[in-house]
Amino acid sequence: MLVHKLPTVRSEEEARELVVKAGSEELLEALRRPQAYGVVTVLLREVARRLPSWGHPMRRKLCEVVIARELWAVPPPAAREDSSEPSEALRAANAAELHRWAVRPLLGGGDAPVGTAAELLSRLRTSPEPSAREAFWLIVDGERPGLPDAVWLTLLKEAYGLPRTAHRPGPPSPRPPARTTPATATPAVSCAGPRS
Repeated sequence: MLVHKLPTVRSEEEARELVVKAGSEELLEALRRPQAYGVVTVLLREVARRLPSWGHPMRRKLCEVVIARELWAVPPPAAREDSSEPSEALRAANAAELHRWAVRPLLGGGDAPVGTAAELLSRLRTSPEPSAREAFWLIVDGERPGLPDAVWLTLLKEAYGLPRTAHRPGPPSPRPPARTTPATATPAVSCAGPRS
């Protein structure tokens, strides 16, 4: 099974040989587990290659896995000393691109877990990791980021930082009567002009 073989690979080429032979469900299962970034990249390339042939249920599963793994925007703690890890900028760009093809189409179609996607974007925005914050901006700062109104509303509420207090209509406030003084009063003039 793929998930048991991937941890033992010594190169991306060896991972690629295993991945291309695996079933689609095996690819998703492997993505659910911690993997080296290079292996994740190999898995996602194969998923992208197969994506056009996948039906809606598989695309939905992919979307859920990608969101659960937070687009791989944040490196695991042990990866900081790993020279094979990508730069923060590349990690952020890859995360935004993954969102574009794995999450956004389902969000736009109204079938992605909107609340979960909003929570993910919120975590990316407030993360101490520069790669996560940059991924957030790359996702939301485009001409047409494809985010539903519910996601924007969640992000707006969070960014604004204040809970909404319920509006309670009270009695209408009394309007003070208009006061005029003889010196400032102006005579009423008819729009029809003076009468003869």
